[in-house]
Amino acid sequence: MNQDFILELFYSLKGNLDEINAAIDAKLNRDGSRKITTFELFIKSRISRNAKTLKMAGMEINPDEAAYLSLYPDLSGLEVLDLRKNFLGDTGLQAIAVSPVLKNLKELDLRNNQITRAGLKFLSQNTSLTKLEKVDLRSNKLGKRWEEKLKESDRLPHLREVKTL
Repeated sequence: MNQDFILELFYSLKGNLDEINAAIDAKLNRDGSRKITTFELFIKSRISRNAKTLKMAGMEINPDEAAYLSLYPDLSGLEVLDLRKNFLGDTGLQAIAVSPVLKNLKELDLRNNQITRAGLKFLSQNTSLTKLEKVDLRSNKLGKRWEEKLKESDRLPHLREVKTL
């Protein structure tokens, strides 16, 4: 299961979350991974408290779950997303960077997520996160030079604060 699988499900099931969850659960149940409905319930409980901020630090979120987050419609008003101390990697970052749902993000915390320059190159070329003002990428596999590269990206016009070290 990967981002393409989740995107294919999303479009083939016309965004019906109940059907998408059932299909993902069936797939994950075979693999012995946690059920996506449990993951969704957690997201719903967090968003019900504050629809603009979602903090999911240290929850062992993987790239597939990041892809699920990137398509979850209830996150369309999200402005702050804290995903530090997870396992997103470059693939998870790509899912977030191209998300049609997370367009209103202003702050993104991706500390300690095994992200490399390949992920940042993709982030700097994305066209979805145009409102992003602040991104924290410390404790990843990145150098200081990426701070300026991201700030200079014309695809991230509001980005003012970048931390890599």
